[in-house]
Amino acid sequence: MFRLVAIRACIHALPTRVIGSTAGAIRRQYTSDTEDIWIKRRPLPTTTSVEYTIPTDPYLLAKKFQQVAHDGKLDDAVAIVMQTKTRNQSAVVWNMVIGEYAKSGRLSRALRGFTEMRKRGFKPTQSTFTALLKACAMSDSAKSAQMAEYLFGSIKDHGIEPSILNFNALLSVYQHKHDLKAIMEWFNDLPGEGPHAPILETYTIVLTSFRREIQRQLKELEEVKATGKSENKPSFGDSRRIALIKENIHSMFGSMLELWKTFIEDAQHRLQSQKTQQLHDTKPLYIDAHLMKVILKTCHAVYGENRALGRQGLKIAEEVYGFDKTLGSTTKRQSREDDPVVPLAACFLQGGSSSGAVADFSVVDSNVIDLVLGLCSRDTQYTKAIRFWRSLETHFITQLDPLKKEFEPRIKEFYARANIPRSDDSVKTA
Repeated sequence: MFRLVAIRACIHALPTRVIGSTAGAIRRQYTSDTEDIWIKRRPLPTTTSVEYTIPTDPYLLAKKFQQVAHDGKLDDAVAIVMQTKTRNQSAVVWNMVIGEYAKSGRLSRALRGFTEMRKRGFKPTQSTFTALLKACAMSDSAKSAQMAEYLFGSIKDHGIEPSILNFNALLSVYQHKHDLKAIMEWFNDLPGEGPHAPILETYTIVLTSFRREIQRQLKELEEVKATGKSENKPSFGDSRRIALIKENIHSMFGSMLELWKTFIEDAQHRLQSQKTQQLHDTKPLYIDAHLMKVILKTCHAVYGENRALGRQGLKIAEEVYGFDKTLGSTTKRQSREDDPVVPLAACFLQGGSSSGAVADFSVVDSNVIDLVLGLCSRDTQYTKAIRFWRSLETHFITQLDPLKKEFEPRIKEFYARANIPRSDDSVKTA
């Protein structure tokens, strides 16, 4: 369970989710008067800049659209579709049209594509609404969030059951609008099991939203401090504001850590259920490098303001990747097979590869290594940096091998700073 906090000066107690709760569908729905969120649908282009051969087959049309759009001529690609006879079009092609407009946030054109699609008798799919919601997320329109809520609430009206991908696209809208409260209200409404349970992308979106809010507050804090310096002495109001922002940062970071713990608990629950084949329709969770970068970058961001908070990144790195405990002891360095403690990331990597449920994914990359070593360096924890590196060599050697040459000089420097002879497997703790 987790309790959410602190948006600006307010503390909101939001609903909580229990891991492993009964499977169910996304229950929250939204309805609104479309007149309140009317957005002008710009007409789609119907003429091309040069002459093209018009395809006479839906497959060839899709291929032609991709080729022309890839060449940077989206208007031409859409005009080709508009010139093609309806019998040679398909829902797939129209999803492509909407998807291309979504990439650049051209919401009015995406909505018009949706209208043209239905006018020609093609039924929208889950992919259609995912693309429309992404268009809302990328749009600068003041009404895009309302439009996204309306579109999400209308999915069932088209005889479609919303998918977790539709839900993630809706969360992305709130993420771009910096509405963390809305994100958490929707996120907490998800079931713990079943096809609508959060997936890795869901957790990544929510944790990234926390990181952005923390960064926003850190920026605000620096601006208030700068105002006080320019006036030689901060006013009483500025001092109170600084204290309040610091409190909010601390609370927000604490909530982010609680969400991280919820993710780990959820992932472990699914991994265990996967082994016993208890959850057939719930997708597995695992730790990947991108998610770790979100957490570690946040720890770096808060470190300058609050070292105790920043150091949490080292605890998380140790939990996920392990810190070699044989360094500084009389015990001979263990091999992967002899190591009784397997890091979290290695558990998920082994679980996914053995079952075939999870495709190849990276649990560690150069950015993650740089962030962990950076935290060790900022906190003068040179021995921990060495232990982290040795654990990578033990448990993640396949993913580490291509990166070893890049980090060799830094690791050598850490050994020197820690006064540890590199060739010795039985050394004293620095």
